[in-house]
Amino acid sequence: MLDGYKTADGDRKGSRVIIVVLLIFYGIISLFIGAKDYRFRGEEPTRLVMSYEMFYQGKWAQPTYLGENYYRKPPLINWLIEGSSYLWGWSKFTGRFVSIFSTILVLILLYSFSFIYIYKSHLFALLSSLVFLSFIDVLFWYGFLIEIDMTLTFFVLLQILALYLSFRERSYVFFAISGFSMSLAFLLKGFPSYVFFGATSIALLLYYFIVNRKIDVFFLKGILFSLIISFIPIFIWIYNLPNPEIYLHTLWSESFGRVEKSKDIFKFITHLISYPILNIKQTLLMSGVVIILLLKNFRNIRTFLIPDKPILPLVLIFFINYIPYWISAGARGRYILPLLPLVAIYIVDILRRNLSLKKGFKLIVFIAFFTFSIRILLGLFYFPYETSKKGFYYKVSSSIFYKLDKRYYNYIVSDCEKHKGLIFYLDIWTHSLITTEKLKPDWKYFISCKKRLKEDILGEFYIKDEKIILYQRVK
Repeated sequence: MLDGYKTADGDRKGSRVIIVVLLIFYGIISLFIGAKDYRFRGEEPTRLVMSYEMFYQGKWAQPTYLGENYYRKPPLINWLIEGSSYLWGWSKFTGRFVSIFSTILVLILLYSFSFIYIYKSHLFALLSSLVFLSFIDVLFWYGFLIEIDMTLTFFVLLQILALYLSFRERSYVFFAISGFSMSLAFLLKGFPSYVFFGATSIALLLYYFIVNRKIDVFFLKGILFSLIISFIPIFIWIYNLPNPEIYLHTLWSESFGRVEKSKDIFKFITHLISYPILNIKQTLLMSGVVIILLLKNFRNIRTFLIPDKPILPLVLIFFINYIPYWISAGARGRYILPLLPLVAIYIVDILRRNLSLKKGFKLIVFIAFFTFSIRILLGLFYFPYETSKKGFYYKVSSSIFYKLDKRYYNYIVSDCEKHKGLIFYLDIWTHSLITTEKLKPDWKYFISCKKRLKEDILGEFYIKDEKIILYQRVK
């Protein structure tokens, strides 16, 4: 866009900055449209049920589902959703607000870092946040759905940027921030937080060695300091667990079990080819524009791709962090979501160096406005339509609820481990806790997806083609 970063700062109080700020607000508003009522997707009800159970039981360390201990994810997302419940009560929006708020925090962090340490320009820093918000995976999925990924993105991004700044500023304060955010990322998703930390440390050590031809001993000491800081919150949590060995073993399997798929050479090669294509899809439409510009400038590809000096370490950090997911055949696209803010900075840098300010600005603004408008239209019109067609859990839960005698709300059990949306609605409507049969042998109502009992059948319901039977014990 321009030959230097500072040139754009004269535009700080001008119309371009105002337009970008308004567009970012427009994009944030679009995340709220339809978020309250849109049907459950994926693992959304899982997060809500476990958060509600933690709230109902007054426990904070060990998550449960149907009253039984759950080991596949740490509890921080449950704590955050429980905190959100004090603002909004218990509903879908309770969990979705956590993701929306995390998205806003990422935008603020990305803008602040880009302005202070990279571009020295309000315009370019704001454009970095705008580009990130316009990514398909952010705007249409993880920016508002009840998934761990956007909250994880904030803590991992904070961890990476603090590590970068500790390297740049030679400050133990930033090492401490990196270590603490690493522990919070662990409490969200487990061991991948340490993978991000290790890959980022390798990238920064490598960059320092290439530039200075020696190892940075101060940075090695700082890495150790960060690790020590990270262990403290994790140890406090583990100390309060009833079965820490089972929990840690399960988290390890959850984090690294997918690597086993890479042993299949066909799956490995297929993943090597398909994964970058999937990542391009995640970052459309901005990534599509960059590819088109790259093809037009293919003869000068080196000049086109090599960023300015302040961004070189960030590009290396991205690439080293990307490798483990690229070579793991079981990796999913959302696993690299914490790296997409770095991609946003790099895209702005590419456009800055290869287009005029006027052309590059119009291009980003048009794409952002178009994608935000599509998101609003989907929220207003398509989300209600899809919910009416596929909102099975609300409909079935309502039918079951109206057949229950409120005197026996505390005597409901279920074996429907798969249908967590059903359990969530009945939990919050009955203000009780549905558990397994083992925990309530004196049950009055049994919601079954598996068993065929001799008790009275109050009703039969269907979620897609699967029968749900409501039994009542009469004796």
